[in-house]
Amino acid sequence: MKTLEKFPTGIAGLDEVLIGGIPKGRSVLVTGETGTGKTVLLNEFIYRGITLFNQNAVFVTFEEKPQDINLNVAIFGWNFATLIKSHKLAFVDVTASKEMLTEIGSEFDVSPLVERIRYAVKKVKAQRVAIDNINALFARFANKDSVRRVLYLIEEALKEMDVTSMISMEVRRDKSNESFYGIEEFVMDGVIELELRQGQQQLIRNLFVRKLRGTSFRSGYVEFEIADHGFIVYPKIPAHLISKKTSFKIRKSTGIRKLDEITGGGVPQGHNILISGNTGTGKTTLGMQFIREGIERGESGIYVCLEEPVLQVEKTAMGHGWDFGKYEKEGKLKFITTSLIDVSNDKLLYQIVNAVNAIGAKRLVFDSISSLMSGTMNEEQVRQFLLQMTAFLKSRGITSYFNYLSAGNFGAAKGQLLGAFETSAMRLSSVTDGIILLLYVERGQKIKKMLTVLKLRGSVHDKDIYQYEICKGGINLGEKFED
Repeated sequence: MKTLEKFPTGIAGLDEVLIGGIPKGRSVLVTGETGTGKTVLLNEFIYRGITLFNQNAVFVTFEEKPQDINLNVAIFGWNFATLIKSHKLAFVDVTASKEMLTEIGSEFDVSPLVERIRYAVKKVKAQRVAIDNINALFARFANKDSVRRVLYLIEEALKEMDVTSMISMEVRRDKSNESFYGIEEFVMDGVIELELRQGQQQLIRNLFVRKLRGTSFRSGYVEFEIADHGFIVYPKIPAHLISKKTSFKIRKSTGIRKLDEITGGGVPQGHNILISGNTGTGKTTLGMQFIREGIERGESGIYVCLEEPVLQVEKTAMGHGWDFGKYEKEGKLKFITTSLIDVSNDKLLYQIVNAVNAIGAKRLVFDSISSLMSGTMNEEQVRQFLLQMTAFLKSRGITSYFNYLSAGNFGAAKGQLLGAFETSAMRLSSVTDGIILLLYVERGQKIKKMLTVLKLRGSVHDKDIYQYEICKGGINLGEKFED
């Protein structure tokens, strides 16, 4: 059986959602309210087509003058004027035209508009067409039947020209998720909906592919943003499609000789370890030591710092004699940070993906998972984020530490050293391969620090509780604790 050939849009992340792009010769309707980014999407669709795939384009505008569009896209670094001069792009300006269609009795003839588009397509040998704000064409239509028929005729004409197209249209303001006439979605081969919602301090953008006739695509809402260079779409990473590159035979040193011993030689390659403990137990120090050990062994690392600013992390590391600033300049270490207000789990995930790709990282520390919960993510969003992130990290054989603030880990009563272990409240234990528990215990009018390996999937490990101290140079793991 033949499958539809797809045209990649060239827009970052969108082709992944569309599983390859838009079917060649088909038309996709882009709907959304004012300000959702419809025009930007159409502009980038034709710009990427010309500059990345040598597919010339025609832009049909019902709303803005071509000169205004040229000025608007310049902010993204797109020079439409040069493309026009080189006969790669042509505009069909129908902003003030009254001859877009002719009325014959109760029917409408779209041939005047179609002929103008056809002429422009032939002139630049276009393979892509963008039609912006087609609502203006239907302003004098009294019924849905006329809209359906005219839209159908335009779509058929575009297919006859053998062009792949995007057409934008406003949606209703009553949030019914329908375009103005409520039937356009049924006529078109594909529909991409753009949405804008108010976050705590910023606007949050989502897109949703409602249909893509004759081919597959990823369903569900996907976050996107309009950045300095255009659209950036953050599709989910399908964990079930990722192959794991983990190994129980290859062990990664923790940077603490005794901890390597009690874990059976270190952390298995590609495993993720949850470091759980109260404030001040040394979770961050343990992570820094792990990253530093990797860099010294020729393994670059990623440090996701949500608890403290990067400068503070570097200052703390320097206090132990570890020059993280030098590692970063040498391309051996990359920091990732984000605002915890309106935090985007998908955007954060792609920051990690891009950082890993940039330096070929083999280790990662996430400080901390509990910070996401204190932000705007709920429990299920954090869990889904972890599932996607760990799947990606395993696919690259990256060994990772996830710090987690567990406030209940304070054992005061004799024989109750572990206190109230809280990681199960977020169902994290099933996501992680191992758990190292750090805790306080009060004995003899003193506060002592304890460490135990609570879990290490697929590996034999020491189950005793050990005392430790945080000294200059990192964590010093001592003898077994005898209560």
